[in-house]
Amino acid sequence: MKNLKLFILLAAFSTLFMGCPYSSDVPIDEPSVKTDPKLIGKWEDKNSSDYNYVITKTGDFNYKICKRKTKAESTGSDTATYMAYVSDINGTKFLNLWEAYATSKSYSFYKLDMSGSGSKITLASVTENIDEKFTSSADLKKFFQTYMNLSFFYSKDEDVYIRAD
Repeated sequence: MKNLKLFILLAAFSTLFMGCPYSSDVPIDEPSVKTDPKLIGKWEDKNSSDYNYVITKTGDFNYKICKRKTKAESTGSDTATYMAYVSDINGTKFLNLWEAYATSKSYSFYKLDMSGSGSKITLASVTENIDEKFTSSADLKKFFQTYMNLSFFYSKDEDVYIRAD
């Protein structure tokens, strides 16, 4: 009976925890994972060629990500610019991402998996249905450590990007 209640609770959570990325006023931690040269370059969404994403290195730990239109009628200018860095929690990589020119930082989080060859990136967004608000990175990181291995912690769909350069 106890297992049935737990299963029903987990099923209810997995239905609730789908959607856009969770955002927070604090990051998972301070930048400490060195930039990976395999991430630098041009990437294209596997399911759409409307935009490409150019990732450049900005310092030892940070990345700049420029989203650009690829359609012939576009001017090629950036449509959005983000800053990001990677956090490592027990061997799982998370991208801390924020809009570069926003007046205040709001971090979104993505589980980051890269193929061994560096030709494919898979991002799984942390679900927006998390209600908890955190005032410290230590508390947020502890929350991630506790729940990151549960399927409902991530949005249903993953984004896959293929190297385009």
